Amino acid sequence: MDFRGNVGEVVEAMAKNEEAVSRLYQAYADRFPDQKAFWSGLAADEMTHAAWIRGLQAKMRDGSLSINRERFKIQPVRGFTAYLERELASAREPGMSPINALSVALYIEESIIEQRFFEVFVPDAPELKRILSDLATATKSHLEKVREEWGKQRA
Repeated sequence: MDFRGNVGEVVEAMAKNEEAVSRLYQAYADRFPDQKAFWSGLAADEMTHAAWIRGLQAKMRDGSLSINRERFKIQPVRGFTAYLERELASAREPGMSPINALSVALYIEESIIEQRFFEVFVPDAPELKRILSDLATATKSHLEKVREEWGKQRA
């Protein structure tokens, strides 16, 4: 496997996606002081996810992790990142409500799960299976937290 080619791009695009989610959630934290702790916590988690993904690059170099090239296309990830950037611009405009922000977050977290974002990696070692499992579990946890907060806002 050639690490310098598309594989490095794949990992970096995925990490940048997590960073874009983090920036959006931090913008929501800044915009909605009553929910600051909620949004800041999610934003910090997303930065951790980006670090985990970048940490996978070393595993790819030593051959203990590969990419499922048939499953992954880089353009949809880049498109999703562009969507996140548009949402970030919207978050800074007047009229954004907490329920709008939560609805966007629901869409984001559900999309990552439904698109099986982390299944692009094919782990060959138990440690890598754990990291990928942790990423999937963290995303599901975010989804549940957002759903819970969304329910509170709707009540």
